[in-house]
Amino acid sequence: MRHFKIVLMGAGGVGKTSMATQFVEQTFDETYEPTIEEIHKKTISLDGEQCLLELIDTAGMEQFTQMRDLYIKKSDGFILVYSIVDPTTFEDVKSIREQIVRNKLSEQVPIVLVGNKKDLATGERAVERTSGAGLAARWPHCRFIETSAREFNDIEEVFVYAVQEIKAFQDMRKKRVSVLHKEATKRRKSTGKCQVM
Repeated sequence: MRHFKIVLMGAGGVGKTSMATQFVEQTFDETYEPTIEEIHKKTISLDGEQCLLELIDTAGMEQFTQMRDLYIKKSDGFILVYSIVDPTTFEDVKSIREQIVRNKLSEQVPIVLVGNKKDLATGERAVERTSGAGLAARWPHCRFIETSAREFNDIEEVFVYAVQEIKAFQDMRKKRVSVLHKEATKRRKSTGKCQVM
């Protein structure tokens, strides 16, 4: 069974905890309690393979930046969540991704960008779907989706996308390492022949 460590990140109140609990327990809590850290686990079957997902639901508050850095370094992929009715949370995901790139020392990071609260889209929408899709298109290895944690709308897809992005990224990296290993072996062999001559 493959194990995937996925971190949910975003500003406070965007629905990270609601998404995780809907996915794992199929429950939605109407009250908002700020999260410091919660870890959820769920096994899913994807492409005939059992996958254990460890979901780290992080605090949306700025004072937990050091904890965030630790989660980033140890994680396989990320779910960045903003609220489609709050444009400041959309700006927040951009700086969170910069923090991820800094900690991972690479632009190549598996991410699912999620615009949550689409049940409030009629009349309250402040971030257009095209803005989210456009941002995701600029980031390598990034999928985009809009959801409603309240209505359990497209919640499972978020986590499936996250696993698919991580698997594709890991497979690509393995291929690259294999190619580099073959090239290095070829060079060693040709260098060895030259020395013999």
